[in-house]
Amino acid sequence: MKTLQLKENIFWVGALDPELKVFDIIMETEFGTTYNSYLVKGSNKTVLFETVKVKYFDQYIDKLKSLTNIVDIDYIVVNHTEPDHAGSIEKLLDIAVRAKIVGSEQAIDFLKQIANRPFEYIIVKHGDTIDLGNKTLKFISAPFLHWPDSIYTYIPEDKVLFTCDSFGSHYSFDEILYSKIPSTAMKNYKSALRYYFTAIFSPFKEYVLQAIEKIKELQIDMLCVGHGPVIDTDVHTIIDTYKKWATVEKTHTKKTVVIPFVSAYGFTTLLSNEIAKGITSQGDIDVKQFDINCANYNDLKPLILKELNNADGILFGTSTINGDALPPIWDLAVSLNPITDKGKVVSAFGSYGWSGEAVGNIISRLNQLRMFVAPSLKVRFKPAKSDLTDAYSYGIAFAQYVREGRVPDSDLEEGDREAVSFNNDGTVKKWKCTVCGEVFEGVMPPKVCPACGVGQEMFEEFVDVDGGFKKNTGEVFIIIGSGAAGITAAEAIRKRNSDCTIKIITKDSQYPYYRPVISDYLSIDVPDSELYIKDEKWYIQNRIEVLRNIEVLDIKTDTKNVLLNNNQSISYDKLIIASGARAHTLPIVGSDKPGVFTIRTLDCADRIKKYIKDNNCKNAFFIGGGVLGLEAASAFRDLGLSVSIIERESRIFPRQLDEEGSAIFENKLLSLGVRLFKKSGVKRIAGDDKVIGIELDDDQYFNADIIIISAGIRANKQLAEKSGMKHIIGIQVDSHMKTSQNDIYACGDAAEFEGKIQGLWATASLQGEIAGANATGDDISYVESLQPVTFSSMETPIFSVGDICCDQSKKYSVLSFHGDNGEYKKLFFNDSKLIGGILIGDISKSGTLLKGVKERKNINAIAKNIL
Repeated sequence: MKTLQLKENIFWVGALDPELKVFDIIMETEFGTTYNSYLVKGSNKTVLFETVKVKYFDQYIDKLKSLTNIVDIDYIVVNHTEPDHAGSIEKLLDIAVRAKIVGSEQAIDFLKQIANRPFEYIIVKHGDTIDLGNKTLKFISAPFLHWPDSIYTYIPEDKVLFTCDSFGSHYSFDEILYSKIPSTAMKNYKSALRYYFTAIFSPFKEYVLQAIEKIKELQIDMLCVGHGPVIDTDVHTIIDTYKKWATVEKTHTKKTVVIPFVSAYGFTTLLSNEIAKGITSQGDIDVKQFDINCANYNDLKPLILKELNNADGILFGTSTINGDALPPIWDLAVSLNPITDKGKVVSAFGSYGWSGEAVGNIISRLNQLRMFVAPSLKVRFKPAKSDLTDAYSYGIAFAQYVREGRVPDSDLEEGDREAVSFNNDGTVKKWKCTVCGEVFEGVMPPKVCPACGVGQEMFEEFVDVDGGFKKNTGEVFIIIGSGAAGITAAEAIRKRNSDCTIKIITKDSQYPYYRPVISDYLSIDVPDSELYIKDEKWYIQNRIEVLRNIEVLDIKTDTKNVLLNNNQSISYDKLIIASGARAHTLPIVGSDKPGVFTIRTLDCADRIKKYIKDNNCKNAFFIGGGVLGLEAASAFRDLGLSVSIIERESRIFPRQLDEEGSAIFENKLLSLGVRLFKKSGVKRIAGDDKVIGIELDDDQYFNADIIIISAGIRANKQLAEKSGMKHIIGIQVDSHMKTSQNDIYACGDAAEFEGKIQGLWATASLQGEIAGANATGDDISYVESLQPVTFSSMETPIFSVGDICCDQSKKYSVLSFHGDNGEYKKLFFNDSKLIGGILIGDISKSGTLLKGVKERKNINAIAKNIL
């Protein structure tokens, strides 16, 4: 067929490929396929939707010429840029010289790499329109169908929706229209429709449902799809079918653990049975075991895959043969993917003989996915009675992980130690995070640092070198504040003075906790071991009194007293102000309404969680796109809220990333459904008794249920101001953390050193240690150190350190790597010495990068180890 008029001035101009047998390597196309393109003529403008596969270009051009002068095409809309839809654009632009490409921000970015030529373009967002005269194009954001660039386009005057891949099929049909398919062929078409959905959209079901929700109010009587027949009848039947397929119904009433296992001699079977008993002993978790062998696997596989898809926890059991796991277990492990299975609790176990690599190999596979990988279990040959007892206990522990939906980092100390190179002798050691400086004890370092969020690879063994200074006195040391600086100050004092009195005074109602964990705390239950810096027993053992829910109102430097809000006063010999900082607020009209929050403390987080629940919040706006704001925004996404970011700067993370890095991260955010408003401010927050909306400074108005202001911090320096200490942006200190008042020190986010406040956990921790040490009489100076930035939310790990091309007076040389799935690495050199770097996606080389910047490694020595 040459062309086909679908509606007035709307034409099909695609290509048929009935002989195609394989599409994109992974799909068999029993019925061939089509590459659909559409020409729409408005009274003032002409638009082309998609193009065809490049091998059909010549016949495609003939079709277009039969309907219009190609030079008169004003727009080419790319709802999706996969080459089967956009592959002809590069050649088409040589003819359609006036045409502007229209697509999402990601689509335009992708197309630049596909067309490999400059072109004019228009980036459209959800709700944008283009006027063709007597027809209107209305754009609908529909990301990840099945690429992050996808959008829909709706023409309300004709009730036509252009959906590209959505609702399509690999089904070549000469008469083009769904309504023309004979009843004898309908079974084949429906088979192709289902196969197409399963192969392309099954990993993206949540995005399918989101898109259907966005179009449910539209009047639609035709779906112009990218492949297969144009849906000109039964439109809502097809849409409802997609909705049914995309709706995941939990078949389990209780949490479920699935255990597929293979066992050569029955030894792994013994372990599986005991583990299952341990899990079921907890009473609220079902276990489904599958004893697999080469004879039954093909029959069992469909059922196992279905169960794995619905499982909350998965345990793979395998013996080791020829140094590896058995093929059926590998087949199942490879079937898991980080999109559909993210967040599940998984691990492996098994018996082995003269070798034992199988369990470790499966664990390596699981670690590649976005899952919670629990410790593994291995037994050599036949399990002894004690081994079976351990297996039963292992099952109990795994049940707890499944109930909590995560694996506490502290439990990893008891994991598969053979697979980790940190510690082979099993002794408890101290481990120091090379990013933030926090020190932890254990057989293994934490998998994730609770203080700064970096991975286990950023830890090194810490040897506590005692400088030898001791001065035991009966002095009273008062510390105001219980953050990183306050705790390390107390530790440093007690280390040097075993007789003194130490009191920490804090406004918080809790014992000191890791403030960086607050973002996680918003959306998940954080175990106490990961939330609190020290357990309560530690304070008792070290004779450190923590006065909670107490505020210091004034410092009387002449009598060396602090006045408290409970009408008491406490005398001190040495005072350390570690009062931290507060969230900066903005003078926005309506910012005092219920529903507007800042996030700085656990109490703030508790209030936010309660407000979200009580008010059934759906739409959240974040004013400020910094690291802390984005981490909190990620938590809101996890809670199911729609998230929008308002950023005054022209790009996200302008201080942490270069322009390319920001663009990659922004594309990822957009693909996750996060709306970005860059170079934007807020005019007002709307609502009477609570927030209902937000108006930007360009007069755009949006509904909003909750608003978070994340606009930086301001030092808590009020006590210093009252007491006459020198201050500007914070309490001014020298390299010993001394203030301008005798016997008073300041540290952390409250302290200003050489005109700066770093606002970083690592800096606060180091300054607290120095303040505490010098308060006892020791002599240690603070020297600023290199402080990297880490980010691990929004499904995008980021590591940035050093000078990333910020100093325009320097001459930089740059080496970079762009990988799949948004992976990005860039190294910055000055005089061939490494001075900075950025890692996005794969940050496994962050330790190497940090060390290289610290040591200013030569370009030849470092590049090959990172890129």
